[in-house]
Amino acid sequence: MIHVFYLYIFYWILAAIGLTVGYHRTIAHRDIELPPVLETLVVYVGLVCSACSPLSWAGVHRMHHAYADTPKDPHSPKYKKWYEVLFSSYRIKSIPRKFVRDLYDNSIVMFFHIYRWYVLGVTYLIAILINPLLFFYLILILPISFVCYGIVNLFGHSENGAENVWWINIFAPFEGNHYDHHTS
Repeated sequence: MIHVFYLYIFYWILAAIGLTVGYHRTIAHRDIELPPVLETLVVYVGLVCSACSPLSWAGVHRMHHAYADTPKDPHSPKYKKWYEVLFSSYRIKSIPRKFVRDLYDNSIVMFFHIYRWYVLGVTYLIAILINPLLFFYLILILPISFVCYGIVNLFGHSENGAENVWWINIFAPFEGNHYDHHTS
């Protein structure tokens, strides 16, 4: 049972660094400007948490903001099946270039976009060599983050639009202020 607790803490810290700070605030919104070494670190951790390209993640998130709670919103609980949103299993046919054009000039984003599978493979190989339990934790972080950030998308919106929901922070670090985020 202690491993469940350790896994949760491990996930929460990595998600706060990689998804909230890295993919969300630094890449998708450009709210945070980090030195290249730190930006590389937070984007790498975001990749470990999601296995999703930072370019794709940012594009989908920017589409979500541009089309929030409309049929064009990639993960609107009003227009997608609840389980597609919760398990982040929705599919986007293509991300219009206008949503990611600026990111093509970001060498860090493009590196992790192009080489994400190699980076993940090397990460998992090193994890196995260090400690098989670390590998197990890293693999489990993927479905956990898909569901936890699916919780943001499913419960952070109602019929009235984005909402602040305090308990979302338990699952997706610092993402429970969804209404404030959409209106800022």
